[in-house]
Amino acid sequence: MRRQWKSGIPRRTRRTQGGAVAVIVALSLAVLIGVVGLALDLGKLYVVRSELQNSADACALAAVRDLTGATINLSVSEAAGIAAGSLNRVFFQSTQVQLATDSNVTFSDSLSNPFLPKGSVAKPSTMKYAKCTTSLANISNWFAQVLNVLPGNSVANASVSTVAVATISPAQTTCAIPVFVCQAGTEVSPPVAGESYTKGQWILSKAGSPPAYGPGNFGWAALDGSNNAVSIKNELTGNFCALPAAGSSVGSPGNKITDTGAWNSRFGIYANPYAQSADTPDFTGYAYSTLNSSGNNVYSDFVTKRSTFTPYQGDAAFGFTVSGSSSGTTYSAGADRRLALAPEVDCTQLLSGHKANIAWWDCVLMLDPMDKAGDPVHLEYEGKSTDASVPCATAGIPGDGTSVGPLVPVLVQ
Repeated sequence: MRRQWKSGIPRRTRRTQGGAVAVIVALSLAVLIGVVGLALDLGKLYVVRSELQNSADACALAAVRDLTGATINLSVSEAAGIAAGSLNRVFFQSTQVQLATDSNVTFSDSLSNPFLPKGSVAKPSTMKYAKCTTSLANISNWFAQVLNVLPGNSVANASVSTVAVATISPAQTTCAIPVFVCQAGTEVSPPVAGESYTKGQWILSKAGSPPAYGPGNFGWAALDGSNNAVSIKNELTGNFCALPAAGSSVGSPGNKITDTGAWNSRFGIYANPYAQSADTPDFTGYAYSTLNSSGNNVYSDFVTKRSTFTPYQGDAAFGFTVSGSSSGTTYSAGADRRLALAPEVDCTQLLSGHKANIAWWDCVLMLDPMDKAGDPVHLEYEGKSTDASVPCATAGIPGDGTSVGPLVPVLVQ
């Protein structure tokens, strides 16, 4: 009897434990499935939000593009934003994003002021910011829906919305060379009103020194504001990319630079103490004069010569003698060194001193090296840096607060 009583206890305990484990496993599976379901539902909403954000970003960047101060019809900007935003798809690329007029695209003159639909804007020309709102409602939950069948529980479908704000900002540009370009008409005394440069026009370096300088369109200027010829040499052999803002002054020690080697290094022509290892040339040293061109519009040919690393053609072919020798066919180790920015100034300011204020920046192409005779050198004028068609702009990449390139759209929120 005692043996049977003792043997019955373990059998009842094992049955009890087996039932408890089953309950624990069932509860754990329910929790695990719920967590997995919640993760999948939240992941789906995250994907939808990312897709909507892409649409809002595209919309804002397209809508703000024309807000340059000349805008008189915001309907054009709104339409551009809606068109760009609607090209995006949402819900795993299955549904086109829907944008409506007067609601999804709004405008403001400041981030601190309200954003208004186009019909409520009193002065369209003052608008500097565009905001786009995208949303998708009634997103069904895959796994959380099971909670709807439980008493006392209700899980509604989800909604997601995103916002993007863009403005226009100056783009990054190429670096600068240490010269000043006279505003057209101010390179002579007395100045001539109404003059202007045209794209592709060749302009000539000046002779003499300010304040009594001779004819020509450009001269030497230290971009750091000094009158130091050493600064000019360093800015020619180095890279001067921290461009002073319009209104800053540049200094001119004179229009003759004592060391032609710094200028010629950009053409891959080196004389002691300059060398390619320290003074990078352009991708091409091919030079231009009236001997091998019509005297204007050589930029397209320059692009061709640069793509094939064409070296300086030599003194005999070019028609004069330079100090130093060409680096030959090693231009593939060069950089963009001859297409650059230069400050344009009112040269009448130089009649009374060695300083002039920057009016704006020009895009210019260095055409020829300096020869031993000290003859003038030439630049080809390619246009203002704020002109989006000039080749000095770098693919519309937004710059910082000191950039001077053409205005390009940039996201701010």
